[in-house]
Amino acid sequence: MKSISSKFKKIAKATFGACIAIFIAQLLGLIYAPSAGIITLLSLQETKKETLRTALQRLIAFLTAVALAKIAFSLLGYNLLGFVVYLLFFAAFCYFFSVENALAMCSVLITHFWAEKVMDFRMFGNELLLLLIGAGVGILMNIFLSVRVDQIRRNQKEIDEVIKTILISMANGLSIKQLIEIEEMNWLAQRLKAAKEEVDRASGNALTLDLRYYGEYIDMRRNQYLLLKRIQSDLIRLETIPEQAEQIATFLRKIVSTFGESNNAECLLASADKIRDIFRSSQLPQTREEFEARAILLQIFDELEHFLLLKYTFAHSLSEEQKEQYWTS
Repeated sequence: MKSISSKFKKIAKATFGACIAIFIAQLLGLIYAPSAGIITLLSLQETKKETLRTALQRLIAFLTAVALAKIAFSLLGYNLLGFVVYLLFFAAFCYFFSVENALAMCSVLITHFWAEKVMDFRMFGNELLLLLIGAGVGILMNIFLSVRVDQIRRNQKEIDEVIKTILISMANGLSIKQLIEIEEMNWLAQRLKAAKEEVDRASGNALTLDLRYYGEYIDMRRNQYLLLKRIQSDLIRLETIPEQAEQIATFLRKIVSTFGESNNAECLLASADKIRDIFRSSQLPQTREEFEARAILLQIFDELEHFLLLKYTFAHSLSEEQKEQYWTS
């Protein structure tokens, strides 16, 4: 339903914008007024920044197209050969400077000169206004795109909650000595991808807001997810579960109890050092199976430490102003 609603909004925005552009062009008495509506449709992008960048690129491309068309039509006349020569050089310009999306739009405007068989200031003004009206309406339509910071925040909380669920499942598995596949892993991967896309869209629509924090936060959780996947694989490899597993289970529950956006993981890393000291002082394994199980358990513990270090590094990369802004809002 959400996807359908989003598509309907895009269709409505495109239709309304094209109609407004044509109406303004007709109101100003411009010839070929429907072209303004087409330019609006071609100008609408996913984000405000994309729309502004595209509009600027097309204005520069249009001025180049007019210069090339003036030369071609002056030398060869307003005929098919003149248009082909113009198109050859303008297409080369567009592909060389990576503005291919301006090729069709500008060439449509150039056909108006060809049809009228004149390139004077009146016709130039007509075509320039069609471009400015079409692109301008496209920009105005995208200005109303909202920056969905609230949705980003909800995504963060959902991701954090499912990570806590995964950690609890791991702890319970170690305690009851029954290790299973954790279904939430697949959901977490999908949610992280969707959250990253939402941040990227919001960044494109935020002309003045700095949303890098949210992107870096999702990247940090994505890296933690990759570690959780490795821990899950290690847990499944355990054929026997040593007594030290209960200490890791307890540690996992401690991580869950303090888990959150504003926790810098410093205290947890200190606890991890103490647990490592306990492991070192433990009695050596007596059998091959116990040795292999202890080795896997130690690898899991190393990955848990790395899991915490990712959050520690992220937290210490923030300024006090950023912590005040994002952790107390």
